[in-house]
Amino acid sequence: MFDFLKKKTEINTKQIVDEIEAAVYEQVKPYGFKKHGRTLHRFVSEDISQVIHFQSGMPSHGMSGLLCVNLGIRIPECSERTFQPQAEKKKYYHEYECTIRSRLGIVSGKQETWYNLHKKTDKIIKSVIDEIDQYVLPVYEILSSRDAILAHRKDYPLLDNMDHLISLEECMIYGYLGNIEKAKQLFEEYYQSAVDEYNDLMKNGRKQYLKKGERVVFMGQDITAEKDGYVTLYGANHEQIDYLDELAVALGLR
Repeated sequence: MFDFLKKKTEINTKQIVDEIEAAVYEQVKPYGFKKHGRTLHRFVSEDISQVIHFQSGMPSHGMSGLLCVNLGIRIPECSERTFQPQAEKKKYYHEYECTIRSRLGIVSGKQETWYNLHKKTDKIIKSVIDEIDQYVLPVYEILSSRDAILAHRKDYPLLDNMDHLISLEECMIYGYLGNIEKAKQLFEEYYQSAVDEYNDLMKNGRKQYLKKGERVVFMGQDITAEKDGYVTLYGANHEQIDYLDELAVALGLR
């Protein structure tokens, strides 16, 4: 997919990413962001993290010379799955520790962007800063408290590729705020959706596209495609429901 990069002249990717990150940092520093390695991070409402992270492509995956910019928001109780987080607050948190996550490119309504570091650095910097200024910082300013996240998270689906967790995470926030009745209501809604999905997969299965000769083994089914097309796989994993049963007890909801 990225073979065209092999034909380019060798570049110092670390130096280029350093330059891009430094320029972006100067732009967001007035908003309270601090630099920690490849992560720009700030706390809002004391303990909610907002993150901008620079990720270089892995050479082993044929992505040397590429860069993407990850985005994330971390609410402690949502990440730790407890109404009263006990862990000592760290200096900063990584993007992968967030539960509201996205990337540049996606947040502006396009596909995720992998910047080609062989191209002009100043143009990459301008593209990154423009998108952060227009689509990231304004949303970060809005989603800067628990009440605001409860009220407005659903307004920004492009910043939220974990939106399937919204009911569960709203449960965690309400529990943190002391509204256990609302937390229990949201938990049961999320639990029921997990049960419904499990039952649907058991009854109706899921479609998977296979090319002729491809083989798939799933929950006792061993299928080799006789021609290109979709096959139906029946069955589902009960682990998520088991986890939720245990979590309900741990949270005191059952």
